[in-house]
Amino acid sequence: MEIDAILSDYDGTLCPTTSINNEDNAVTKEIENILWHISEMIPVCIVSSKDFEFLHRRTRYANVTSCIMGIETLVLQRHKVMADLSTYSEIGKAERLLECRNLGCIKESFLRNQDEVLQYNSHLLYQLAELARINFDEIRIEEKFTVTGKKVLAGITLDWRNVKDWKLFKTHSEPQLKKMIIQKQNGLDSKRPNIYIQNYSTHPFLDLYSTICDKGMAYDQIISMMPIVEKRQCNVIYLGDSENDNPGFRKATVSIGIYSDTRLKPRLDCSYYLHISKLSIFLKNLLANNLQFSPSLITR
Repeated sequence: MEIDAILSDYDGTLCPTTSINNEDNAVTKEIENILWHISEMIPVCIVSSKDFEFLHRRTRYANVTSCIMGIETLVLQRHKVMADLSTYSEIGKAERLLECRNLGCIKESFLRNQDEVLQYNSHLLYQLAELARINFDEIRIEEKFTVTGKKVLAGITLDWRNVKDWKLFKTHSEPQLKKMIIQKQNGLDSKRPNIYIQNYSTHPFLDLYSTICDKGMAYDQIISMMPIVEKRQCNVIYLGDSENDNPGFRKATVSIGIYSDTRLKPRLDCSYYLHISKLSIFLKNLLANNLQFSPSLITR
């Protein structure tokens, strides 16, 4: 079948889960270059729990980026050359986003909820992040902000992938962490909408979001914002590595689960599996086959 678009997770899919915090750009140049070539022919879209500030410089080949688990989706002006943002590492975050807007990088944006709705729970997310810092010093806190309209904290990740023994922390500390979150939320106004908690069976982190969201919603939003919806059928490859990708897997024509760490055993609703070391080979095969997918491209 001819593929019309590729939707891919970033962390753990295009780069190994264990490397994301340790390298400035964990995606290999080989994969990055292949995605640049593919994105000249069909849309390449990133569907991630990360925010735009994190993703933009790392995924310059992307035509569409759905950030913070689909809370914010951005159609992007294609960069003319791969080095367009090479100097961005020397610019502060605020200046970088301002420059991005000045360059016209963001053509269209969509928020799953209005700013005021997202802000309603952002204060709770700030409080939970502070509680986690105080009570769990092994945890790294990643805050995720929207860039559409007023900057809002829309999600946080409580991340312990740098802990030597992931399994021990998950068994003994994660239940305490969840209990703290639930107790804090239950102690607030009962009319307040609950935050959304994304659990993982083996991955070493926990995600909290200010509103209900998932990558199936992100998938639908991406498709609705692209011209390919005019076709009778849209054939999409979806690449992912964790349970939060399952809603996207279920909607895709071709779903491929990526694995890279033997400690991770997620329950994935995908049709195929591929080790991350073979991802560049698969993408090369797909490109050489004029974007015509067949299962043999995965096993070659």
